Amino acid sequence: MRTFGRVMRKVAYFAAVGAAALGAAPAFAAGTSAGTSVANSFTLDYQVGGVSQTQINTSGAPTRFTVDRKVDLTVTTVANATVSPGQTGARVVYGVLNSGNDNTAWRLSIKDIAADTFDIGTYTARFYTDAGNDGVFTPGVDDAGAGTAYTLGAGVTPNVAPDARLWVILTGNVPAGATNGQFDDVALIANSFYPTASLDPAYASTPGTEITAAATNTLTGAAQDVLADGTGTAGAPEDVANDGAHSSTARYTVAAAAVTANKTVSVIRTNPTNCATDTVIANSFATPGACVEYVISASNAAGAAATASAIAISDVLPNEVQWVSSAQAGFTAAGTLTNPAGGAGCTSACTVSLTGASLAPGATGTVTIRALVR
Repeated sequence: MRTFGRVMRKVAYFAAVGAAALGAAPAFAAGTSAGTSVANSFTLDYQVGGVSQTQINTSGAPTRFTVDRKVDLTVTTVANATVSPGQTGARVVYGVLNSGNDNTAWRLSIKDIAADTFDIGTYTARFYTDAGNDGVFTPGVDDAGAGTAYTLGAGVTPNVAPDARLWVILTGNVPAGATNGQFDDVALIANSFYPTASLDPAYASTPGTEITAAATNTLTGAAQDVLADGTGTAGAPEDVANDGAHSSTARYTVAAAAVTANKTVSVIRTNPTNCATDTVIANSFATPGACVEYVISASNAAGAAATASAIAISDVLPNEVQWVSSAQAGFTAAGTLTNPAGGAGCTSACTVSLTGASLAPGATGTVTIRALVR
């Protein structure tokens, strides 16, 4: 019979105690907030000879690490602008989203894109918070009121919380000489700066200074800075990956009418019966008492990109003729035709005017005036 020595059996039970953070740690799209101290402990139970031994429990001295600061942002173009030559207050709209896990502030600047074909030159900037907190820019809601004026390239915005965004509106005046189809591309650049207040309880960075990436990793203590942004449209050196900046380009596009106009005069009849309605008799002469016809023609070229609106025509008749009748035709939207004060009895500064008419691309409108030679 084989004799076996006494066998000591040890049974060890390991139970990991779940990670625990000190205080509540909000969960953002970018994850746990910066500065959260993540603690993890465990217990170990075992027996010797069937007798339970003292438990090993590390809850009094858990293993810890600090969630670092992920610096990330996204600039998007919300609204481009179709503009007309000489337009004032033309605006484009951008959104700037804090995609990181801590409050941040931004310095906003712009870069003119060299490939464009005209430049507004001087821009003013204002920013607004996301009124609906829905990430959707709603005109009249998200830009209600005066917003906050911002000097581009100077200072920083107020703190922006994780998952929050600002709407940034650039406004400028279009040169009167801008022509149809020209465009101005301008990139908005947002660069990350330290906020006045952080979610990190151990935060000690200097507010209003540019965020720079940490060189080495320290597991505990204050959150360290990790630049995690992508590359925007402005390009180097203003915006490259992982530099704390991001950008997007908006475009002003000129959509102009191409209006031409001319005026002709012809003799309807040397001896008219009814100047207002008489048909033309060839080879008539402009002797006193003859009926003449002026025709003002205005056209918007078929290739134009915009309707010409608020058309105003004014014709002061020479004193050598007596006004008889006026008519308009062909305008996309007819205007208000005004005859001379006093009608046929007008003797000086007799003015025929048309206001409020419009011409769509390809349309031609006319104002026809008949008069008698005095």
